[in-house]
Amino acid sequence: MTADTTTAPRALRPIAGRGWRLGFANMLANELMRWFGTRRWLIQLTISVLLMNGMVLIGSAMTEAVSAAEGLAEAADVFVTMLCMVMTIGAIVTVQDAIIGEKQLGTAAWVMSKPASRSGFILAKFISYGLALLLLAFPVPAVIFYAECLFFFGQVPALGALAGALGLVVLHLVFYLSLSLVLGSLFVGRGPVVAICFGLLLGGLALGNSLPLLLYVMPWWLLNLAYTVLAGLPLPPEWPIPAVATAAWSLLFLAVTLWRFSREEF
Repeated sequence: MTADTTTAPRALRPIAGRGWRLGFANMLANELMRWFGTRRWLIQLTISVLLMNGMVLIGSAMTEAVSAAEGLAEAADVFVTMLCMVMTIGAIVTVQDAIIGEKQLGTAAWVMSKPASRSGFILAKFISYGLALLLLAFPVPAVIFYAECLFFFGQVPALGALAGALGLVVLHLVFYLSLSLVLGSLFVGRGPVVAICFGLLLGGLALGNSLPLLLYVMPWWLLNLAYTVLAGLPLPPEWPIPAVATAAWSLLFLAVTLWRFSREEF
C-alpha cells in the first residue's frame, strides 16, 4: 500500500541565483504570463493583423504599379512601415505602465520585498515586453503578407531580405522600449513618458529629412533602411552609423534605468 502524496506538504525550495539573477526567472515568467496567460495576446495579435495586413491588402488592391516588381516594392513599403509603427506604438503604450503603474499600485514595492533583485525586475520587463511585441506583431502577419504578395504579384521578397529588414525594425523597437523604461523610472506620471516618446517618433517621421545630421544619430532612418532591405535594393554605405547609434542609445537608456531603479525608495 502506497501513501497518498497528493496532499503531502512540499519541501520549501530556495531561490536560485544571486546578483541580478535573483528572482529573475520567476519575474520573467510572471511577465510573460501577463501577455500569454490572458486574452491580451489575442487582442494584440488581432490588432497587428488588421492594421498591417489590412493596409497591405488595401494598398495592393488599389495599386497602379505597372509591373509586379513595383507592386511588390509598394507592398513591402507598407508592410515595413506598419510593422515598425505597430511594434513601436505598442511598446510606448504598454511600457508606460511597466514601472510607473507598478509603483503607483504598490506592486513594485511588494515585489522588491521578496528575494528579487532590482536589476532582474527591470530586465524581466525589458525582455518580456520586447519578446511579446515581436512575437505578436511579426510571425503571423509575415505569413499573411507573403500570401498577399503571392496572390497579387505572384512573387515574394527573399527570406534573407525579410530577416534583414526585421533586424532593423527590432533595433527601432528596442530604442523606444528602452526609452519608455528610462522615462518611466525618471517620472512619476505617464504624461511625460507618452509625450516624449511620441514626440520623438512622430517628430522624426515629419522632420527627419529636414534634419539630415540627426538621421545619423537617431533611429528615424532605420525605417527607410528596413524597406530598402526588404525591397532588395542596395543599402547606402553609411547605413551602419544610425544602426550603431541606435544600439548605443538603447544600451544607455537601459543602463540609466537600472541605475535609477536601484536607488528607488520603497
